[in-house]
Amino acid sequence: MAFNLQAEFLSDAFMTFRQASIKLEQQYSQLEQRVQDLTNELNEKNKAMERNRRLAAMGEMAAKIAHEIRNPLASMNIFARLLERELSGDDDKKNLAAHITNGIKTLDNLLSNMLLFAASPQVVKRPVDVRQVIEDSIQMTKGHNSETIGIATEYDGTAAIMGDEGLLRQVFVNLLLNSFDAMKQGGGLSIKTRIVHGADECLEIIVKDTGPGIPQEFMDRVFDPFFSTKERGTGLGLAIVSSVITAHGGSIDAVRPAGAGAEFRIVLPLEAAMPGHGYV
Repeated sequence: MAFNLQAEFLSDAFMTFRQASIKLEQQYSQLEQRVQDLTNELNEKNKAMERNRRLAAMGEMAAKIAHEIRNPLASMNIFARLLERELSGDDDKKNLAAHITNGIKTLDNLLSNMLLFAASPQVVKRPVDVRQVIEDSIQMTKGHNSETIGIATEYDGTAAIMGDEGLLRQVFVNLLLNSFDAMKQGGGLSIKTRIVHGADECLEIIVKDTGPGIPQEFMDRVFDPFFSTKERGTGLGLAIVSSVITAHGGSIDAVRPAGAGAEFRIVLPLEAAMPGHGYV
């Protein structure tokens, strides 16, 4: 009888020990997996830090190069414009000089994008009429616009927001050039603004073209730095557009409209430029 009790006790003890061992093995396995996950996470963060360090170094170098290039580029622009005036009686040669001016504008826009990307947009808010900014941007990109591309604008009043005029102009210049590049064979571009009333009044701006549009698989990447569907694109234009709008407390979305084309919807907070004069 005593022997049976002792055997049962030893059996229970062995079973308890076995269950405890299995539980310890499971906990050890979970702990080992957690350590591996943390190690992988740390490695990814180290890679990200190294990538950010390299990007910062590249940005600093790009900013220095951009400043150095901009000085002679400004002189070239002045001389090209003088040449256009001198050739006012010869349309063929004047058009050749205009190509030089347009090329300089393209380079200047590229340098502006590089400088903005390197330094990140620093918004200095002042009263800004967005309608005027859009009209200025259209004029600035006039040389890049093919005669086969029609531009239509529709403004819902004059929106006087608090924003950085230079940065907002860069936004619309980039969007316009992006659309022009997409419509090499011609098409149409429309820009509409409207004031959205509600708890938080805002200004909505829609820029839409009739180009081939953005492929569905790229929709979530269009605002990523260095991502471009163009053969020679830098991938900075739309990334800077997004960062500038975000810096203004707004938002931008790329959508696929019904039919062909690409559409960008911008929402900016409608802050009062002066007491009682937020918009008219």
